[in-house]
Amino acid sequence: MKIGLLGCGTVGTGVYEMIYNQKERIEELYEESVEISKILVKDNMKCRDIEDIDHLITIDPYEILDDSSIHLVVEVIGGVTEAYEYITYALNNGKHVVTANKAVVAKHMKEFLELAEKNRRAFLFEGSVGGGIPLLKPLKQCTLLNEFSEVRGILNGTSNFILTKMMQEDLEFKDALGIAQGLGYAEADPTDDIGGADVARKLAILATITFKNDVNLDEVSYRGIQQITKADIRFIKEMGYSVKLLGKAVVDNRAFSALVEPVLFKNTTQFEKVDNAFNMVSVKGNNLKELRFYGEGAGRKATANAVVCDILDVLSSAYGKDMVHRGRDIEAFGTKLIQGKYYIRITLTSGAEESLVKDAFRRRKVDFHKLKVEKELIMLTEKIGADMAEDIIKELERYNLSCFYCRIEAE
Repeated sequence: MKIGLLGCGTVGTGVYEMIYNQKERIEELYEESVEISKILVKDNMKCRDIEDIDHLITIDPYEILDDSSIHLVVEVIGGVTEAYEYITYALNNGKHVVTANKAVVAKHMKEFLELAEKNRRAFLFEGSVGGGIPLLKPLKQCTLLNEFSEVRGILNGTSNFILTKMMQEDLEFKDALGIAQGLGYAEADPTDDIGGADVARKLAILATITFKNDVNLDEVSYRGIQQITKADIRFIKEMGYSVKLLGKAVVDNRAFSALVEPVLFKNTTQFEKVDNAFNMVSVKGNNLKELRFYGEGAGRKATANAVVCDILDVLSSAYGKDMVHRGRDIEAFGTKLIQGKYYIRITLTSGAEESLVKDAFRRRKVDFHKLKVEKELIMLTEKIGADMAEDIIKELERYNLSCFYCRIEAE
C-alpha cells in the first residue's frame, strides 16, 4: 500500500515516523508492504525534523491526488477549504482517506461518508476527536446495540492544561496561557482552544455518532474560559470544586441540546482528576448505562497513533460499511435541556450595581444564594436551564459588568 501524506507538521511528522519505525512489524502482521511515497508541504525549502525525505516532498497536491499508484491519502494539513477540496477529490478518484482534521469533519462528515460509500472506499477520522484515545470506532460499534441519551467530555488539551495550571499554581489566566504557549500546548493564536470552538467541533462529531443523527456544527452553542480570573479559582477551590471546559450533548425524546461551557466538578469525581492535556469522554445509554474513555488528548504521538490505527483498518479491510447513521429524526432545542446550578461572579464598581444584579435574577424568578467578597459578588443559583443563565448574563453585560459563570455538574 502506497500512502500520500498531505501535511508534514506535528501530526504528519508523527505519522511518518510511526509508519517508518513500525514498517517491518506492520508488514509481518498484514503480509503487505506499506510506505509513504509522497508528502505535500507548503514550503519545500523548510528544515524538517525528518531526515532523508527530500525525494518524497512535493508542493503540488495533485501529484498525490492524481497518482494512480497511491491507494490512500492521509490529510493532516488542517483548516477547511483546502482540506475539503483534497478529501472530496481523493474519494472521487478512488482513494481511501484518513484524516485527523476535526474542523473539516465537523462541517462535512455526511458528505464525506456518502462519497466514500458511493466510491466503495474508506473515510476514517479517529484522530479528529480525543487524540490517542480509541474512541470513535468503539462508539460506532456500541451504537448498534445501544440508544445513547448523553455524551460529555473534556475534549481540549490546551484549555485543560491552562485550567490545571491555574488550579494547581494559583496563576492568572494570561500567565497560564503563556506557559501553555511556551510548551507548545497552545498556538500563537489560541482563540479556538480557549474560546470553545475546538470543543464544539469535536462535540458535533461525537453527537452525530452517539445519537445516530446529523448534528450540525451551528447547532452546538459554545463559550470559553477567557473570563476566568485568579479570584474565581480561589472561590471555586474554597467550595471544593475544580473547573473544566466541558462539551455536553443530551437527547430527550426527539429534542437535543449541545453546549460547550466551563463546568465545576466536585473534587471527589473522576472528571475533576483529568489534568493537563488529557481528555475524557463519557456516554450514557440504555444497555451500557455509562461508558468512559480516558487518555492523552493531544500531541504528535497520540494523534499519529490514531491516524495509523485507521490506516491499519484500511490495510486489513476492517472498516466495512460506515456505521454512522446519516438521517435526522431529532431536532435542536437550543440549550434548554442542559440544566444545573450556576456559579456566577460579577465584579462590581459601585454599590448601585448590586441592586441591578439582584433585579435581573428576581425578574426571572431565579432563587440564589449570595456571597460578597470585597468587590466580587458571587451568586449561586438554583437549578436552571443553560438558556436562562445565558439570558441573565446578557442583561448583566448590558450594564458593562465583568462576569464569569459556569455550571455545577452533578456527577
